[in-house]
Amino acid sequence: MLWQLYGDEVEEEAREDDNLPLTSFQKHGVARALRLIRDTGGAIVADEVGLGKSFIAGEIVQMYRERRQRALLICPAAVRDAVWRKFLARFQLYVECLSFEQLAADHQLRDRQRPNANSEHLQRDLDEYQLVVVDEAHNYRNPDAPTRAAALRRLLYGRRRDVLLLTATPVNNSLWDLYHLVRFFVRQDASFADRGILSIRERFHNAMREDPSNLSPDVLFPVIDATTVKRTRQFVKKHYAGDTISGPDGNPVPIVFPKPSAITVRYDLDHLRPGFFDRLEGALDPDSTNGLTFARYRPAAFLLCPEDDETAHADAAAGLLRSGLLKRFESSARAFGKTTDKMAREHAHFLNALAEGHVVTTAFLRELSADDDAVFEDVLAGTSHRADADLYDTDRLRAAVKRDLELLRSLSAEALAITPDTDPKLRVLSDALVAIARQAHREAAHEADERDKRKVLVFSFFQDTVEWIRDFLKDEVSRRDALDPYRDRHVAISGSDEFSDISRNRAVHGFAPVSTEAPAGRQDNAYDLLVATDVLAEGVNLQQCRHIINFDLPWNPMRLVQRHGRIDRIGSPHTEVFLRTVFPADRLDNLLDLENRILDKLALAAASVGVMAPVEGAAHGPQVFTETRDEIEQLLREDASLYERGGTASSTQTGEEYRQTLRKALAEDRRRILALPRKVGSGMAVGDRRGVFFCASVGDRTYLRFVPADEAWNVAAEVVMRETGTCLRLIECEQETPVWFPEFLQDRVYDFWEAARHDIRDDWMVQTDPANLQPRVRPLNLRVAEFIRNHAPPEIAQERLHRVLDVLESPWPRREEVMLRGWFDETDRNPASARALIDKILETGLEPVAPPDPLPPIELDDIDLICWMAIDPVESLASPA
Repeated sequence: MLWQLYGDEVEEEAREDDNLPLTSFQKHGVARALRLIRDTGGAIVADEVGLGKSFIAGEIVQMYRERRQRALLICPAAVRDAVWRKFLARFQLYVECLSFEQLAADHQLRDRQRPNANSEHLQRDLDEYQLVVVDEAHNYRNPDAPTRAAALRRLLYGRRRDVLLLTATPVNNSLWDLYHLVRFFVRQDASFADRGILSIRERFHNAMREDPSNLSPDVLFPVIDATTVKRTRQFVKKHYAGDTISGPDGNPVPIVFPKPSAITVRYDLDHLRPGFFDRLEGALDPDSTNGLTFARYRPAAFLLCPEDDETAHADAAAGLLRSGLLKRFESSARAFGKTTDKMAREHAHFLNALAEGHVVTTAFLRELSADDDAVFEDVLAGTSHRADADLYDTDRLRAAVKRDLELLRSLSAEALAITPDTDPKLRVLSDALVAIARQAHREAAHEADERDKRKVLVFSFFQDTVEWIRDFLKDEVSRRDALDPYRDRHVAISGSDEFSDISRNRAVHGFAPVSTEAPAGRQDNAYDLLVATDVLAEGVNLQQCRHIINFDLPWNPMRLVQRHGRIDRIGSPHTEVFLRTVFPADRLDNLLDLENRILDKLALAAASVGVMAPVEGAAHGPQVFTETRDEIEQLLREDASLYERGGTASSTQTGEEYRQTLRKALAEDRRRILALPRKVGSGMAVGDRRGVFFCASVGDRTYLRFVPADEAWNVAAEVVMRETGTCLRLIECEQETPVWFPEFLQDRVYDFWEAARHDIRDDWMVQTDPANLQPRVRPLNLRVAEFIRNHAPPEIAQERLHRVLDVLESPWPRREEVMLRGWFDETDRNPASARALIDKILETGLEPVAPPDPLPPIELDDIDLICWMAIDPVESLASPA
């Protein structure tokens, strides 16, 4: 089966890749990335932190240079100075290397979003660059940022360039992170039609519709596999044991990682302020009749003639606000208190505007997701517009906002009355620091060793919480003798220069001068305790430290994995690293249950936003964040599996695992594998599902199916599973996996094959009808297209007119759709307005969507069976077949 999926690709892997001292797994990464660039125009290299993404990029850059093609490298200024300048000099690679800010300020990228871009940083004309490499590319996942995403879009607009994006976190807060990265090089929405994906954007919408909290859904496996190279520590340790990687000095270093140890730190949330959480739960519970309505952020729900789409977006945004407030409450009293205070002031301004006959509305520029803090901040900051109050049921709206204002003021006052001295969470933090200092003193061989062993990173999601911790430690360290080792040796930083004690670079150089290779003059080992937001979770090597304290409940376990990657690195001086997580032990279930209810409502709202085709089972039953909750509960039990795997169970599933399994099998017994006949099958006892997996082909397309069975081994009434990721995960096994093949199965498997091939035929036949392949275009786009047709400027070239109409009659992302609505509303409905509107539309850089060609009809006999595998739950071995 793996040969059918990946055989051609593995056979074609490049052999001439010895320009840089690459490990075997890096060579395989280069080959995969080059193939993706060839097939799609770009690739995302998403290997886990510390696995040498820079070496892969360097090798690819060198290959382009040998073909006399220019490359441009873009990265954060700190990474340019601390990493790339040294790397390029060490291996004598020439490539232009610009910071994000330098690129955005270059005069060649000046447009209406960056009118003051007058600098000359790019050394060549834009058309001379064939390869664009972006390091820490997740910084470009916000499509609204004029100095990031918009600048890169402008650079890539026009002639096709190859794109290589480097990031350990292509998905962080939201699945839309990955979507926006993929869009930089996959411009056609139907590019993956041959993989059964008629619309990439629709596929992401479907993934969010099924479960907006799942950041690694199986439905996106084909997209990820077609765009991304992704390997984890677990993958490298399993398949490349004994391999080496080039160290900072260029010498080979064995691939050995420290052992991660998960430690739970418990506190009692109710000791913060008795009854406070119960009052908060009532305010945030979406099922409560007396809770917050968030009417100020969803006035569309009060329109006299409501638009379903805008109402659904607003309802989904309200769910994000509930979730965001809950997370801030658990993080710290200050984070919650300051946020609710800000919201209360906004509510007062809203009521003042309402009294003057205006309703302040908010434009939701981003696609919505369940765990996107940036969306939360967007909603609070608001892209505000004023609408005529006559369009709304103002009595209901005013009453709802007034009630919310009173509740927010009450919650804010209660939170801001809490002091650091009465916060039980800060008290257990202090105790954890004492334990770390004492452990270091016991285990250290000498003073410098003790200093490194007591170094600790304290992370919080929120700047307000970092400030809360910093203010507490200033007093606590001076008054508690056991914390004397940290006296005058602690510092705090965040993404805001106004808040941070010192600059990020000075902090990390003072905290880990050895592992960060601090420059001359900054090599003093000045700090042993560093408190930071996730601004520190990228681009720095902090393996001189061996302790992390995650101060907040790990709502997004992948954030913990990123932080862990800062200290758990090849070449670490420590054999073990310690990862503490602070838990509200007395109220953990209540917090998770409340978040679950919030996500249920959010999922129902998101299900109706921008998705026109129903998804089986999407809007029914509890939309639980099952995997996230399981990971949280495992961490509570001090299970370090999350860190060992390098991510959640589903997030670490990658096609690289299957390709490497095939490589090893071919190396061991290539002749036997290639000699296997078609239609071969077997059975095994594995996992907890029952059914038959099939791999089949129609022409050059491969189809995977899993047909569920009931307990009597009849074809079950369940839906046949089509997702490649799901099917592959169900049949994962080891050589020791026991064979399970009862005699009765030989006859019954034909029934399952009938179900599978009927499902394959149905799937294929959908794509034979041109009507099913047309892009789904929003009514707004059709209205604008009709306006341009009727008011086209007489001098416009027909080619330009056809292009703008083709762009309009294609699916648009949410951000551009909001912009288009604003532009269209401002037009005077004349040729001059049409001319300006055409210019703006084409400046977006959006590409027209060309629907895929219809497939020819097929019969059942056109479906060829490659192989099949029956699976039965492991416990079936304990009972007679």
